Amino acid sequence: MKIGKKLIISMLALTLGTLLLVNIGLFAVISDMKENTHLMYTDLRTDAEQTIEAGLYTQDSDSLSVIADMQTEVTDSRLRIVSDAVEQAAEYAEKLYASPAAYAGSAYAPVHLSKAPATLSARYMFSAGVQVNAELERELQLIANMEEIFAPIMKYNSRFFDNLYVGTASGIFYQYTDNNVFRENYVVTRRHWYLNSIASPDKIMWKETEIDSYGRPCITASMAVKNPDGKVVAVVAADVNFEQMMSNVIGRGLGETGTTFVLGETRNLVAYSDFMKDVETHGGLYNAFADHFTDPRSVLKKIDDCAFGNGEAFHATLDGREIYMTAREIPSNGWLLCTAINAEEITEPIRKITARSERTFASTQAKMSDEFKKLIIGATTSIVLLALIAAVFAYYLSRTISKPIIRLTDTVKNTGEGDFDKKSDINSRDEIGDLARGFNKMQDNLKLYTENLRTVTAEKERIGAELNVATQIQADMLPRIFPPFPQKKEIDLFASMTPAKEVGGDFYDFFLIDNNHLALVIADVSGKGVPAALFMVISKTLIKNRAMQGGTPAEILHDVNNQLCEGNEADMFVTCWLGIVDLATGVVTAASAGHEFPAICGPDRQFELFKDKHGFVLAGMEGARYRDYEIRLEQGGSLFVYTDGVPEATNADNDMFGPDRMLQALNRCPDRQPKVFLREVGADVEAFTGEAPQFDDVTMVGLTWYGPDRV
Repeated sequence: MKIGKKLIISMLALTLGTLLLVNIGLFAVISDMKENTHLMYTDLRTDAEQTIEAGLYTQDSDSLSVIADMQTEVTDSRLRIVSDAVEQAAEYAEKLYASPAAYAGSAYAPVHLSKAPATLSARYMFSAGVQVNAELERELQLIANMEEIFAPIMKYNSRFFDNLYVGTASGIFYQYTDNNVFRENYVVTRRHWYLNSIASPDKIMWKETEIDSYGRPCITASMAVKNPDGKVVAVVAADVNFEQMMSNVIGRGLGETGTTFVLGETRNLVAYSDFMKDVETHGGLYNAFADHFTDPRSVLKKIDDCAFGNGEAFHATLDGREIYMTAREIPSNGWLLCTAINAEEITEPIRKITARSERTFASTQAKMSDEFKKLIIGATTSIVLLALIAAVFAYYLSRTISKPIIRLTDTVKNTGEGDFDKKSDINSRDEIGDLARGFNKMQDNLKLYTENLRTVTAEKERIGAELNVATQIQADMLPRIFPPFPQKKEIDLFASMTPAKEVGGDFYDFFLIDNNHLALVIADVSGKGVPAALFMVISKTLIKNRAMQGGTPAEILHDVNNQLCEGNEADMFVTCWLGIVDLATGVVTAASAGHEFPAICGPDRQFELFKDKHGFVLAGMEGARYRDYEIRLEQGGSLFVYTDGVPEATNADNDMFGPDRMLQALNRCPDRQPKVFLREVGADVEAFTGEAPQFDDVTMVGLTWYGPDRV
C-alpha cells in the first residue's frame, strides 16, 4: 500500500494533533538522515583526496629527483668542459712565461682589436693608460702564442664558449673571439675575473651571471698564471655561452609547467626560464633570490638540505605561484641546480575527480529531496482533509510509516562510519522502500568508487617506480664519457641513444679488448619499455664478457646467441652488429646478427652502405652460425653504424626517413668527426619527423680512424 493511501486511511481515524506530531517526527528523521548522508560523503571525499594527493606527490617527487640528477650531470659536464679548457690554457700560458726564448720565433702575428676581422680569430688591445715599449711588445709577441691553444678549444667547443682571453699584469688583453668592439677605457687588471683569480690563484674561479662589457648576460671561469718565481703575471678566462646553458638546462623539466634554475655560490639566481625577459624588463639583472621567492631564508635552507642529501622535495612559492621542487649540487663548482613543477599541475587529477563526485552526490541529493518533498506534501494535504479520523488507527499507521524510516536512518549512520556491506532490509513497495533501495544502490556506487580510487593510485605508484628503475639501469649501462679513450689518438669515437619511451631496447657499447683492439657493439632488442630494457642489460653483459675472452666476432655472436636462447620463454630477440677494430691497421673484423648495413667512408670519398652478409638474430635459434668479414678503413676514413630507428623514422604522412636521406646527411657534413656527423643525422631525423611521435629508439655510433702516426 502506498504512503498516500496509508495517510488517507489514517486521517479518517486520527485527530489533527496526533497527525501533526507524527509529521513533525517524520520531518526530524528525514533531516537527520540527510545530514548524516552529507557528513558521510564529506568524510569519504576527504579521505580519497588525501590518499590520491599523497600518491601523486610521491610519484612526482621521484620523477623530479630523476630529472634533477640527469640535468645536474649534463650541466656539470658542460661546466667541466669550460673549466678544463681554462685550466689547459693557463698551463700553456705558464709554459710561455717559463721558457719565453723557446717561443720567440712564433709565427703568430698579433692583430689589434680595432683591425681584426669580424670572424672567429685572435686579437689584442692594451689597457687604458699603458705605455707601449719594447718589453711590452716582446711580451705581446709571447702571448700571441696562446692562439695555438685558443683556436682548437673554440673550434671543437664553440657552442660552450662566447670567447677565450688572457689578461696580463702589464696591461695586455689578448682574446679569441668574433667580436671586435674596441673599448678605450678598458683596464684588464680591474676586471672582476682578473681580481677573482688574483685573490685565489691556485684554482678555477667562477663568476656568477652579470652583464658583460658587450651588454650580454655572462658567466665567466678564470684561472691565474704564474711565472717560475710563483708570481701571478696573467689570468686566463672564458665566457660561458649563456644561451646554450639556457636551452640545455633551463628549457627542460617535468610536465607542462616544469622549470629549472641554477643558484650560484652567493645563492643568487645564475639562470632561470624568464632570465632574458627580466633583463629586458628591468634594464639589468633581476637575479636576487629574495626577489622571486616568498620566505627566501626558509626556502634556501630546504634547497641546501635537498642538494646535500638531508631532505626531500618540498613546497615553495616562486613568483607568486606554488611549486614543488628539489635540488642537487653541481660538483664542478658547488652551484645548485633546482627543478620544480607547479603544485596545481600535480593536484589537477584530484580536482577533476572531486568535481565529478560532487556532481554525482548533488544529483543523488536532489532525488532524495524530491522524494522528501512528495512525502511532506502528501502528509500536509492529509492533515487538512483527514483531521477528524480516529486516534486508534493513527497510532498504528504512524508506526508503519516511521519504523522503516528509523531503520533506514540506522543504516545511513553505519554507512557514514565506513560500513558499506550492511544494507537496508526494507522491502516495502511504497516510497520508503524506493528510498531504501536507492540508498542501497548508492552504497554500492560509493564502495566501487572508493575501490577504484585506491586501484588507480596503486597502479600509478607501481608504474612510476618501475620506469624509474628501468631508466636508471639503462642510463648506467651505456658509456657516456667522450672521448672514451683519450690516450688512443688513432681514433675519434662518439655515440648517442634517444629512446622512444622512458626506457628503450637499443644499446651500444665500445671497449678495449687489448691495447691494440677496440670492440664496437650496436644492437636493437625486440619490443619497447621495461622488458626490452632488461633484455638489453642481459645481452650487453653477455656480449662484453664473451668478447673479452677473445675470438672473432662470428665466434662471439655464436656463443652469446646460445646463451640467450636458454630459457627465453618470452621469445625476445636481438639484432646486433659487432666489429673489432685493429687500431694499428684500421682493419675492422665484423659480423652481423640481422642488423642494419653499416656505412663507411674513406678520407676523400662519400659515405656508402657496406652490404654485409646477415646472420640470424640473437636468441632466435640455438646453434645459429655467423660469418666474419673485413672493412679496411683508410687513414682518415669513417665508420657509421645505427639501429633501424634512423632509416625507419616516420613523419606525420607515414613516410620513412630511409637510408638515402641518412647518407645525404652524412655526406653533407665536411667534418669527419663522429660527433659532428652524428649530430647532423640526428638533426635531419628530427626535422623530418616534425610533430610526429618518435616511433622507435634512435641509436648511432661513429668512428674515424686516423692511424698510429697521429699526434
